[in-house]
Amino acid sequence: MLTRRYPSMLALGLTLVVALSACGEEQPTYSYLMTHPTDLQHIYNGCVEKVVEAAVPCETVIRAQADFTDLVNQREQDPERFGARVLQEQENKIYLKKQFEAAWQAYTQVGASQPPLEKLKQMRLELDKREQAYRASEEQVKTLMAVIAATSSV
Repeated sequence: MLTRRYPSMLALGLTLVVALSACGEEQPTYSYLMTHPTDLQHIYNGCVEKVVEAAVPCETVIRAQADFTDLVNQREQDPERFGARVLQEQENKIYLKKQFEAAWQAYTQVGASQPPLEKLKQMRLELDKREQAYRASEEQVKTLMAVIAATSSV
């Protein structure tokens, strides 16, 4: 899908890949690729052409490209349903953030009262679980918004 829209991006993608490896920066993660479709397309083109450095995680790039394309297709096939999904995920993110904040507040309050170590450990596990759920939902919203941005005409 994106390849048809940006066929001449291979050179830019190679520049990006070279810049990433030359600067010694970490390779792009799945999450990063899903929220940066232009970079995803550039790096994907390099992987397909087999002109990227060995350090580039082409399996991750190819999976991200397939997943992103699937989301683009979902949006194109049923925009209303996709919009409802975005709204639902935004509501879910708000709910999970409130749960995380409540767990954090409880954890800090109990921590100040010198509870048994086991209780504090259990609360910390619950806090981490809630934070992880919130962060995952936040990433999902970012990805869905990236799909909208990449497929919206200006």
